[in-house]
Amino acid sequence: MEEEPSTSCGKKRSFPKELLDKMDDTDAKLPRIAATPAVLNDNQKRYLVVGICLQSVISPALRKYVVPILTSLYEELTLREKIDTPTFSTHYQPTYTFLNYENINNNKATYGYQKAKYDYTVKSVVDLSKLFLQIHMTHYTGFDETCDLSALLGLIINIVGKFPTTVISYAKNVRGVRNEWAHSDFTKWDAVKYSDSFKLMTDLVKNLCLSSTEESQTLLEIEKWEINGTSSLNDTNEICRLLHVLVKSVKHIANESETEIKESHVISSFFAEVVGYSGKSTHTIK
Repeated sequence: MEEEPSTSCGKKRSFPKELLDKMDDTDAKLPRIAATPAVLNDNQKRYLVVGICLQSVISPALRKYVVPILTSLYEELTLREKIDTPTFSTHYQPTYTFLNYENINNNKATYGYQKAKYDYTVKSVVDLSKLFLQIHMTHYTGFDETCDLSALLGLIINIVGKFPTTVISYAKNVRGVRNEWAHSDFTKWDAVKYSDSFKLMTDLVKNLCLSSTEESQTLLEIEKWEINGTSSLNDTNEICRLLHVLVKSVKHIANESETEIKESHVISSFFAEVVGYSGKSTHTIK
């Protein structure tokens, strides 16, 4: 019997092998197989465009915003609380927020629930960030593509006192968009929901205090996707290019909760159908 996959923190979770195989197979087929444009109805096109914008525009913008704030917090706590030494502090003192030390230093895998034996040394700003998240959200190794939108939004929402209340409010709104996207109920993605989702993403970016150049470029990208995104999905090559991005996102979702594993199965099945996984499409990209 195969051993169940485990997270980087040692928490085991049973992932359906057929789901992960299907996502890998779908990703492998994308460069070679294109969809018949008619397979996508308007709701499905809107769904795909929102997903692309969340992953390829909003996530990078949040990384630029979050990292300097967390870096400053790490330096502050290193000086004041000596968190880079093996001290024991179960809470973030300014707000008495519980800190999840099981998420770092392989503590959960090594010691289980014997928390007195944990290594409480916070060795980096990445380690610090993981203390504020649930264990299933801490698979990232740096503030790069491995740190997905769910984790970034969670950091803004959970580290109370370090982010403006307006940003937290808008982050919660965008998290709602992201969660509904993960549920993959295409019937909900009508023109109104599409427009509302882009407004919420725009509102968040406008409050991130990015440089004027970065903010302008990000808002321009959001506008481009909102206006032109669905029409670009009439091109079979473009469909496959965009699905590459979203298949990677689905793999991140599959590493989250049990409910989201089921949801990612629905998304992956949809992607597979779009690229002709079921044999409906025969067009080949040159």
